[in-house]
Amino acid sequence: MSYIQINKLNFSYPDSLQPVFCDLSFRLDTDWKTGLVGRNGTGKTTFLKILCGELNEGAPVSRITCRRFPRPVSDPAKCAYELAEEIAPEAEFWQIQRETNLLGLPEEALFRPFATLSGGEQTKLQLAALFAGEGYPLLDEPNDHLDEKGRKILAEYLSSKKGYLVVSHDRAFLDGCCDHILSLSRTNAELVRGNYSVWREMRDRAENAEKTEKDRLEKERARLSKMVRQVSDWADSAEKAKYRKNDGDLHAAIDRGFMGAKAAKLQKRATALKQRRAQAESEIAERLKGFEEIETLTLFPQPYFKSELLRLEHVGITFGERALISDFELTVYAKERIALAGGNGAGKSTLIKLIAGELSAYTGTRAISPRLHISYVPQLCDFSGSLSDFARERNVDESYFKAILKKLGFQPSDFARDMRLFSQGQKKKAALARSLCERAHLYVWDEPLNYLDVTAREQLERALLSSEATVLFVEHDAAFTQNISTRIVNLNE
Repeated sequence: MSYIQINKLNFSYPDSLQPVFCDLSFRLDTDWKTGLVGRNGTGKTTFLKILCGELNEGAPVSRITCRRFPRPVSDPAKCAYELAEEIAPEAEFWQIQRETNLLGLPEEALFRPFATLSGGEQTKLQLAALFAGEGYPLLDEPNDHLDEKGRKILAEYLSSKKGYLVVSHDRAFLDGCCDHILSLSRTNAELVRGNYSVWREMRDRAENAEKTEKDRLEKERARLSKMVRQVSDWADSAEKAKYRKNDGDLHAAIDRGFMGAKAAKLQKRATALKQRRAQAESEIAERLKGFEEIETLTLFPQPYFKSELLRLEHVGITFGERALISDFELTVYAKERIALAGGNGAGKSTLIKLIAGELSAYTGTRAISPRLHISYVPQLCDFSGSLSDFARERNVDESYFKAILKKLGFQPSDFARDMRLFSQGQKKKAALARSLCERAHLYVWDEPLNYLDVTAREQLERALLSSEATVLFVEHDAAFTQNISTRIVNLNE
């Protein structure tokens, strides 16, 4: 039985204001089917790169060879099988063929140029080569380019394998293929036996207990602060009384010794209370190290003057000589949350662009009033520059925009960074935060959960369910679609 031992791992990027890892220690059995979760920016991809030796860390001890997905492609024009051989040079053809069959990749795809494969096919090819070869597999969000059916196939495929470490934010996927969960936060690592649902239940209980204890300490601190003020006031009054005349009896002498002793006693009590308050504050600070209060996101949709927001009739869209969409009809009504479903290549993103006004080449009728305000989040987000410039260029309130990002897990140091240095998850959060700032009639989101951490996904779910927003979206996260959608429109049907 082999394992990976991490001993006091410390790592920082040269341009980062804070370390990614600080004294991180744990032991990971390589026979476990481990899911790696954590908020965007907690170092999941960095950790995989360290295990593979792509980043020089100088601290962890790993007794096995690791191989990471995805890996750079030397030449996209090469035959897919040639690139599979580069990934796993020790593997025989029949071994690669066996793995591609298990993943549902057509055999003919092995003999096509890699560049001609779809995103999902490229993913399956790389995974097949990885598992046909040797080494401990490290999988970084392998389901990003797979539709819901493809994710189910991949989960079943992985569950039949011996051991791996997989980064994913898809809850249904993690439940389907993991028997351990490793959770990274900005302060520690937590390893739990069980799938994502087991970890989430345990985490919820721990968070509730932490919140209860934090609230108790906050009340104790407030009570002690009040007592300190009262006792300090009494001590000051007793001290001043030594020098006051006795108005009741002009001839009676004031016992200054008694009053001085009383003042000293009260002052001593105030000092003891201050020490108890400081101890309570120290306990609160210690609690807050591992405590992350998940804040609520809010949507403020703008009501439309009629129930029907848009209508598509007999819409057709071609891609080259191929009819991508033909004779398609859809009517969107207020307060609906419509999920567009279909396999890879069914035309979901193309249809989203048409509805959002980003596509002009089509046939049929697109009946959308120019008064309808649509907030659009594209599938791919590539930004640069400061967050302040981003908010100003898109005409959203900067303070509110940054407040939403803070709720989504952004740290103070993130606000000073160039967006070019953001992770893909952080860029997606910026796009969603901009959309959440807008008072739109219709929110059109193309794979809004791509690269988003699980916590942000759950925050977004709660925001949509608590609002009356009209949403049209494409998403392959089965749990999100099931929880959110009021109607599913399948383009394959």
